[in-house]
Amino acid sequence: MLLLVKVILTLWVSWAHGQGRTCDFPEIKHGNIYEENRYKPTFPVATGKYFYYSCDHSFVSPSQSLWTQINCTEGGWSPAPRCIRQCFFPWVENGRSTSSGRTHQEGDTVQIVCNQGYSLANDQDVITCAEHGWSTPPTCSRINLSCGSPPTVQNAFIPNQKKSWKHIT
Repeated sequence: MLLLVKVILTLWVSWAHGQGRTCDFPEIKHGNIYEENRYKPTFPVATGKYFYYSCDHSFVSPSQSLWTQINCTEGGWSPAPRCIRQCFFPWVENGRSTSSGRTHQEGDTVQIVCNQGYSLANDQDVITCAEHGWSTPPTCSRINLSCGSPPTVQNAFIPNQKKSWKHIT
């Protein structure tokens, strides 16, 4: 009799423990669940339930599918829903790159070679695809080679300087 009570108690605890596992509505940055407005009121959901999600324009799931399935498991959503930025790399103004015309994913870096006399912002030669797009626009700008204003030299005269001079007597 005692053994039977232990077995029933163990089965009940296992069943009750399994009944308590649920998954909350998955908040997907840059994405959404298929028919989200219809299903959102049904959350939390029990393990075994599955849904499909898609990513916003310029973002993609790790599987790169239009609709990606996620499953409610004991450990939460599997695979974890995620949307990754895709950055299209155009041609480089005043420079070049082997990546021109290609699409890159968040975290990818692209090397740029600027034409002579031009440079990327902050004298960089690499830009990165980030959540909000390219870290720096792929534009090489003219380098300012100006020396600034002429130096002040005591008891001297600098030719071609546009300044009125006072004659000292």
